[in-house]
Amino acid sequence: MQKTYKQLSENFHASLDSNIPAARLYAQAYFNKGKNSKDSSRIAWSYVYKSLLYNDSKNRKIEALDSAVFFGKNIVKKNHPEVFYNKRAIAYGEFGDLNSSLKDYLTALDYARKNNNIPFIYLLKHNIANLKRKLGKYNEAKKLYNECIVYEKSIKNKTKRDTISYLLTLTELVSVYRLNNQIDSAKILNEEGVKLSKGKPVEFLFDLNDGILEYYDQEYSMVIKKIKPILPKIINPERGYESTTDLINAYLYLGNSNKSLGKISESITYFKKIDSISNTLNHFLPESRAAYIELVDYYKSIGDHTNQLLYINKLLKADSVLIKDYWIINDKLLREFDTKELLEQKQKIIASLEKENNKISSQNIIISILLLLSIIGIGYYYYRQQLYKKRFLKLLHQISDQNQKKDQSTNDPTPSSINKETIDKLLDKLQQFEEKKEFLKPLTSKDLAKSFGSNSSYLSKVVNTFKEKSFSNYINDLRIDFVIDKLNGDSIFRRYTVQAIAQEIGFNNSEAFSKAFYKKTGIYPSYFIKELEKQKNGKTNQPSR
Repeated sequence: MQKTYKQLSENFHASLDSNIPAARLYAQAYFNKGKNSKDSSRIAWSYVYKSLLYNDSKNRKIEALDSAVFFGKNIVKKNHPEVFYNKRAIAYGEFGDLNSSLKDYLTALDYARKNNNIPFIYLLKHNIANLKRKLGKYNEAKKLYNECIVYEKSIKNKTKRDTISYLLTLTELVSVYRLNNQIDSAKILNEEGVKLSKGKPVEFLFDLNDGILEYYDQEYSMVIKKIKPILPKIINPERGYESTTDLINAYLYLGNSNKSLGKISESITYFKKIDSISNTLNHFLPESRAAYIELVDYYKSIGDHTNQLLYINKLLKADSVLIKDYWIINDKLLREFDTKELLEQKQKIIASLEKENNKISSQNIIISILLLLSIIGIGYYYYRQQLYKKRFLKLLHQISDQNQKKDQSTNDPTPSSINKETIDKLLDKLQQFEEKKEFLKPLTSKDLAKSFGSNSSYLSKVVNTFKEKSFSNYINDLRIDFVIDKLNGDSIFRRYTVQAIAQEIGFNNSEAFSKAFYKKTGIYPSYFIKELEKQKNGKTNQPSR
C-alpha cells in the first residue's frame, strides 16, 4: 500500500538522526508523490526535507531551499509562501550569511502581512529579534520580543505549541534584559518562566537563566551548582530548541565563576570550549569575544607568549568578522578589551618572539592589517554616529518652530507672465492645501493644478517664486515637516515600519521617503525614530522628585 504524505513525513523525521540513507529515500518518495499529483506545495516541502540532509554543506542546503522557495512562492495556502522564505532565512543564519538571512525574513514578513497571517508575523518578528540579538543590537531585539510577548499573551485557547512559543520568547527577553544590565527585570521575568515551564521541554532554558543571574549577585558557587547539572540538556536539547548561544553562555558563566573562585584551570577549560564551538561556526557571536579576552589575559599572566599571540589573533579575527558583518562591535565589549591594549601587547610579543621564529614577521603584517581595519571601521562608525547625533539634536530644536514660518509678502517678486489676481488665487489655494494636509496623498503638479482650476505651468512658477523650491521639493518638505512633528508627538506612530510611515504620508516607497528625509535633515528616518525613542524613554524613566 502506498504511504500517505503524513506517513512519509513521520518516517523521514524518525530516520533523520539515525539512518540518513533511509531519510533520503523518504524525502525522495515525498517528492515523487507530489510530482505525480502536480502538487507544488508538497514538492516544495520535499525540498525542505532534503535541505535537512545537508546541514554540513551550505551550497547544497541553500540549493534545496531555493527550490522550495521556487515551487512555493505562488501557492495560495495557509503560511504560504512565507514559510519557505523563513526556512531559508534560518539556514542562511546558520551559515553566517546574516545579510541574506535578514533579507529572507523581511520577504517572508511582507507575504505574511499581505496574507494577514498574524501568527506567522509574530513568529518572524521573534526570528528577526533573534538575529538582532546575535548582532548585539539588544535594545532593538528587546522591543521586538516585547511585541511578541504581548501578542502571545492575547491568544485565546492556547495550544501546547503556543505555550512553548511564549516560553521561548520569554527566555530570550530575559537574556536581552540581562545584557542591558536590567538585572531586576530579568529576574522577575525568569521567575515567571520557571513556574510556567515546569515539566516542559524548555524548562532547562529558565534554569540556565537562573544560574547566570546568580553571577550578578556574586553567588559564584551557586552559578556552578545550577548550570553544571543541566549542561547535557543544553548540549543535546530536544529537536527544535537548539541554540549555540545558550551553550556558549553556559560555558562563559561557568568559566567566569570558576575564575572568581580562584579555580583558574577549570575556568580556562570552559573558555577553550567556547573557542572550540566558535571554530565550528560560520560566524562569531558577540558572547564568544569575552572568552578570547580571558584566554589572552591568562596566557599573558603566565608568560606564555605563543598562546597569548594565538588568542590575540583569534580575537582580532573575531573583531574583523564582526565589523564586516555588523559594521560595529558592541561598545561594551570594546571597553572590556580595547584596541590600544591589543596594540601594546602585540608589539611586546613580537619583540620577544622575533629571535625564536622568523615567520612571525608575516604574522605581524596580518595582525597589523586586521588591526588597522578594525580601527578604521570603528572610527568611521563613531564619526557617523556623532554627526547623526548633532543633526538629530538640531532637528529637535527646530520642531517647535515648524509652524512659525511667515507668510510670503505681496512685495515678493512675481512671475512676470502671471497676473496678480491669478497669483493671489494660487497662493490662497496653496495655503488651504497645506492647512488641510492634502499633501499626504500621492499627487502630481498637474493633478494639483487641475484641482485649483489652473495649470501646472502657473502652479510651478508660483511655487518656485514664493516657496523658493521646485514643486517636488515643496511637497516632500511639507511631508517631512509633518512626519517629524507626528513622530515627535505620537508614540504609536513611532512603532510603524519605515515602509508604513512612507505610505501614510504619500510616498510610493520607503526608499523615496528615506532619501527625502535625509536630504532635508541630514539623517535617516530610522535613526531619528530610534534616537527619539531613547529620548522619550529617558524622560519617561526619570525618577520623580
